Amino acid sequence: MKPALRAVAGAIALAIGTFAAAEDGRYVDSATIRQVQQALNERGAKVAADGVMGPSTEAAIESFQRAQSLEPTGNLNRQTLTALGFEPQAAERAPEFVYGAATIRQVQQTLNNRGFKAGRVDGTISSNVESALREFQRSENLEPSGDLNPRTLSALGIKAEPVSAHAASTGAHTVRDVQQALKSRGFLAGPVDGVLGPTTERAIRQFQQSENLESTGHLNRQTLAALGVRGG
Repeated sequence: MKPALRAVAGAIALAIGTFAAAEDGRYVDSATIRQVQQALNERGAKVAADGVMGPSTEAAIESFQRAQSLEPTGNLNRQTLTALGFEPQAAERAPEFVYGAATIRQVQQTLNNRGFKAGRVDGTISSNVESALREFQRSENLEPSGDLNPRTLSALGIKAEPVSAHAASTGAHTVRDVQQALKSRGFLAGPVDGVLGPTTERAIRQFQQSENLESTGHLNRQTLAALGVRGG
């Protein structure tokens, strides 16, 4: 790349903001990129620790990947981050794509129809759904993340748009409040991370049973009221 074009590319990267795309479609923030640059420098690279995924950082990542017998893409993916000593949990758990219950029901029904055992068609992402998604993704040569994303939906033949960022953030906030409330009552709901996973669902069912509520593992008005949590 010519110096002038490289300068333009760097300016565009700075203008985009604090995020850089990882190869698997998830996002890594600028703080993580800065840590990656520092880790690369400790291994002999000479890149600016500026939190920007520029050409020099990509070249250093590619060299590191070759040294680790990884695919030399120059991109930050899960394998590369792990090899560098990072646990990219925040990046992987961040709900880049969040879909509504109607879409999830379509996914569950389609997976079941195709022979992937997604379980009950109830519009919630359970451990059965995640397992079925991983199996389906492997069969389609997609990354077996167990997450819903545009590529997986397209392979399933489902057209859907993610819910709004406001709705997603409100949902995560409510789930965090629920997890904290369950924890304060002695129920093992897992980390307070805003993710309604199997551990939290199990704790919700246990709480519902203790309150003589229908033990569904789902958040509804009665359960939220019993927990003292305000939410949608």
